[in-house]
Amino acid sequence: MAVIPVSVLMSTYKGNKAKYLDESLKSLAEQSYIADEIILIVDGEIDAEQQLVISRFNYKGNFKVYYLKENHGLAYCMNLAIQYSSNDILARMDADDLSNSERLESQYKKIISLEDENYVICSWASDFSDECSDLGSIKKTPEGHSQIKKAIPYRNVIVHPSIMFYKKVVDVHGGYNQAVGLLEDYELHLRLIASGVKYYAIQKPLIQVRTSHEQYDRRGGLKYLINEYKFRLFCYRKKYISFYQLMMSCFIYSFLRLSPVVLRKSMYKLVRES
Repeated sequence: MAVIPVSVLMSTYKGNKAKYLDESLKSLAEQSYIADEIILIVDGEIDAEQQLVISRFNYKGNFKVYYLKENHGLAYCMNLAIQYSSNDILARMDADDLSNSERLESQYKKIISLEDENYVICSWASDFSDECSDLGSIKKTPEGHSQIKKAIPYRNVIVHPSIMFYKKVVDVHGGYNQAVGLLEDYELHLRLIASGVKYYAIQKPLIQVRTSHEQYDRRGGLKYLINEYKFRLFCYRKKYISFYQLMMSCFIYSFLRLSPVVLRKSMYKLVRES
C-alpha cells in the first residue's frame, strides 16, 4: 500500500454521529493510496461514543487529533487544520461522508501530472442515505476550468469534501472566510477562481455524500432566502460575480428557496443524474 504526502483535513462536532465518523475514517484507512496524515479537529465537546471511535481508530499513517473547548464552526476548524498540516498537498473530507477506495490515488496522480501548483482537483459525488446502501443521484461537476468558471456564479458545482489542493493556494488567498456562515466553501471557490486559481474535476464519483429529506427542508424558507441574497450581494461587491450573475442567481434562488420541499427536492435532482 502506497503512502502519499497528503494531509486530509477533517472536523467533527457534537451533532455528528459516532457511526458516521467511524465509517468516514475507515474509508480513509482503506484507500488504495493512504494519506501520510489525517488531521481531525474536534470542534467543542463530543459524546463518549465519538471519543471511543477516535481512540480506537487504527491508521497506518499519522492520525493527529486536536480538541477545541468550544464550537467555532467549519471555517475556523479548517483554517486551524491547514495551519497544523505538514504536507504541501491537502485534501478535504467531511466526518459523515465516505471516500471511495481509489479517491486519493486518482486525485493525487492527477494533481501531480498537471505540474501546476495553482490547481484545485475535485470530483463528482453520489448521494446516499443513512443506511449507506440507498444510493441516490450523482452531483456532476463540469470537467475543465472554463466550464466550472462559467457555471459556479449561479450554483456551487464543487463538491467541497472532494477537493485536493496545494497548501500555498489557500495560504496566499486567505483561507476560509469565517464571516459568511455556512457558505464558507462556496465563497472560497468563488474567491479562488476570481483570483486566477484553476479547477479540474475528475469525471466520476469519488465521494459519497450523506443526505436526507430534512436537508432539503432546511434549504428553504424566507430566512434562508434572505441569507442567500446577502451572500450573493457580498460576492458581487467583492467582484466574484457580475451584476447580471447577481440578478439571475437571486431570481433563480427566490423560486427555489420558497418552493415546497417536494418540488425543491425535484429541482435539486434536475441538476444531478440518477
